[in-house]
Amino acid sequence: MIERFKLLLQEMNRGIYEKETEISLSLLAALAGESIILLGPPGVAKSMVARQLKTAFREAQSFEYLMSRFSTPDEIFGPVSIQKLKTSDTYERAVEGYLPTADVVFLDEIWKAGPAIQNTLLTMINEKIFRNGNREMHLPLKLLVAASNELPAKGEGLEALWDRFVIRIESRPIKLEKNFRAMLLDSNESHTDLIDSTDEANAMSKKSSVKQTPMGVETSERDLFISENTKKKSVRSVKSVCDIRISPEEYAGWTERIDKIGVKIEVLDAISAIRKSLRAVNVDEAAERRNIYVSDRRWKNIVRLLRTSAFMQDREEVDICDLLPIYHCLWQEPEERDAIRNIVIRALFSPFADKLVEMKNALAEDIKYHRVRRNPEDGRDYEGEIETLSDGLTSLEKQLGENLFASADDKAEISAYLRDFYKELAFTRQDTMKLYEAGYDETL
Repeated sequence: MIERFKLLLQEMNRGIYEKETEISLSLLAALAGESIILLGPPGVAKSMVARQLKTAFREAQSFEYLMSRFSTPDEIFGPVSIQKLKTSDTYERAVEGYLPTADVVFLDEIWKAGPAIQNTLLTMINEKIFRNGNREMHLPLKLLVAASNELPAKGEGLEALWDRFVIRIESRPIKLEKNFRAMLLDSNESHTDLIDSTDEANAMSKKSSVKQTPMGVETSERDLFISENTKKKSVRSVKSVCDIRISPEEYAGWTERIDKIGVKIEVLDAISAIRKSLRAVNVDEAAERRNIYVSDRRWKNIVRLLRTSAFMQDREEVDICDLLPIYHCLWQEPEERDAIRNIVIRALFSPFADKLVEMKNALAEDIKYHRVRRNPEDGRDYEGEIETLSDGLTSLEKQLGENLFASADDKAEISAYLRDFYKELAFTRQDTMKLYEAGYDETL
């Protein structure tokens, strides 16, 4: 399964610059049935993420809309059916082609929507239900991606909607110079899609075609930037791509399997430690430590994400390494993100840190009283314990590095944390030499 998801993510990222984290976590959210919000300035490819997610699913329908303070529910959920109103005196919306019938939804400038739209979204995101007249519609919605260039304004009742977006990502402009230059020189503004092999010939002939959206705006059917290299490979790869796309039947079956994924006790312990640490988060340049509130509903949704992460990586239980990306679910303001990531990383390695502290304290006592033994069997084998600890650190670092959702920045932060850890191990090795050089006290 993991190889399939690796290949799928590889295809979804093809020709797109530095959006690996956004795309991988969006796929995670889609399989978990959760929602995601992207924060960032205009022109950083936030809409591209949602459009790529549609391509991961077979027979998927999408809907996107740019919100404004003048947006009406009719434009999002469909107009009121005049025919129903005339014939049966029933107030129903004609929802076909609008949000209630879409698998993947992208709503830009989400905070500009009016209260009527936002209140309806609360129920739709949480319960996957849309009340159309006197009946309830169970939505096919797999993923709702919202975007904004600002946080929700305080004091305007947006806290509940903000809390519904379990994953939060700050989407940034291209950072690496080589990628920036490649983007500048990429003159191809056609877009790729992961299409069925039976539609290959037709699809290749429709590159310039346009369609009419519910907003009345013409958009290209291939609306994801690809490089010239991607363009050359698209025909060759389309058959293999269609094999890895997720079918509706697979999605339904996976949902049941994800529910059965177990959670190890050490994962629950780590979550509890993270939760306690959020009460006093030290944010750079902040005068005081912050108490980051995370609702019980959000914690439950996070566990759902963890189960999905384990499933995607061929595990029957949630492992400690699945916890790495949850810092994206915990911050309230972008400047808190790095501090919370450090909290999560410390929680991942907490058992090793506790073991090291205990060993150093015992070693200090043995040095103080010259409690050394001629043979390891006679007392603690500190050198052996250090090697075991070092091997455990290396193993966990490797697992974290192989996590589907670990970014380059995540790996760099883990390496930075472990550099200090390995220094402490080196000092502890030196202390063991002091102990053995002190000789054996026959009186002990």
